[in-house]
Amino acid sequence: MCTGCGVEAELPVGATAGCEVPCPDCAEAMTESWRWEAVAA
Repeated sequence: MCTGCGVEAELPVGATAGCEVPCPDCAEAMTESWRWEAVAA
């Protein structure tokens, strides 16, 4: 989700891990809306 304009985009984990990703619409920083955690077996 964009902190500037509110647009939502699904991005691959490899593209966002440890990096700040700019919004494709307004260039503000994107943030994670959800974090998926692995289920312990």
